Amino acid sequence: MEADRVLKILKLVAQEAREKILKRYLLLKVIKDNEPIGRRVLGQKINETERKIRSEIDDLRDLGLIIVETNGMFISKKGQEVIEDLEELSYTLKGIKELEEKLKDKLKINSAYIVEGDSGKEKIVFKELGKKTAKIASEFLTSNMKIAIMGGTTMAVVAEYLKTEKSYKNITVLPGRGGLGESMDIQANSVASKFAKKIGANYKLLHVPDNIRPDILEALKTNVQVKEILDDLKEIDLLLFGIGRAEDMAARRKLSEIKQDELKLKNAKAEALGFYFDNVGNPIMHSTSVGIALDDLKSIENSICASAGIKKAKAIYAFSKYYKNYTLVTDEVTAKEILKQK
Repeated sequence: MEADRVLKILKLVAQEAREKILKRYLLLKVIKDNEPIGRRVLGQKINETERKIRSEIDDLRDLGLIIVETNGMFISKKGQEVIEDLEELSYTLKGIKELEEKLKDKLKINSAYIVEGDSGKEKIVFKELGKKTAKIASEFLTSNMKIAIMGGTTMAVVAEYLKTEKSYKNITVLPGRGGLGESMDIQANSVASKFAKKIGANYKLLHVPDNIRPDILEALKTNVQVKEILDDLKEIDLLLFGIGRAEDMAARRKLSEIKQDELKLKNAKAEALGFYFDNVGNPIMHSTSVGIALDDLKSIENSICASAGIKKAKAIYAFSKYYKNYTLVTDEVTAKEILKQK
């Protein structure tokens, strides 16, 4: 009997077994992300009492999936292997795979990956978003390539969780843009250097501030080091970026009130790569910084976008009307909200 058929029968006649599988997968995942962790804290993280999860914990220990010590619980080697298998099973049971296909078709993009839950409410989901994106990015790595990565909190998490067991030669990691008014640790320069160090790659930095006069900006573009990076950005093989709400990003980057009002008048919905887009995907404004140009997107073979949060659904939908040659990584609630867009 095919696996899908078995799962359908399980859902029909043994719903309690389905719920138990999902519950134990959640427990294992939370333990893994917080080990060592005690029962009381574990219960708090999944919004259940210590008493309610005691029997489940005992069963997981008896099955050899976790190790219980005085300072807390740990995932065993066997448990680690089971988590990886349960992830795929959980996605199937919850219909995540089907949701990914619907999202891909809705946006008409290359592919879509979804992490369970709501990253806006659960920190663990935001971490999973970063991990999933990092894993996908690692699968694109090859020797002799140029990678560009944007700044922001999501990209910083991606860089944090990036890992690979392979070794590569002649990889260069570049910041996708110069300074964009972010905190130092999430600026593209910082994220690019962290990403590069994780895979033993070379990296270059783009020291160009934002919010400077256009004439000064044009002069900076003639600087030898800046021009060299701008030329490199026209030859990148992999791009990693995020998408934000136009109004949020404009405020975060301290655009003038006049500029923010202009964005509202032009019905700005999305910000990506330092550019602002309206509800139908038209680019309507760009930040006063240097980096990837929209024309450069045409020659990039692989792009990965990590963006989640139910409020970002309209932004992701709007940007996808402009650019479709990318892979999206988002969370469950955002995916469902995007599917409602018209």
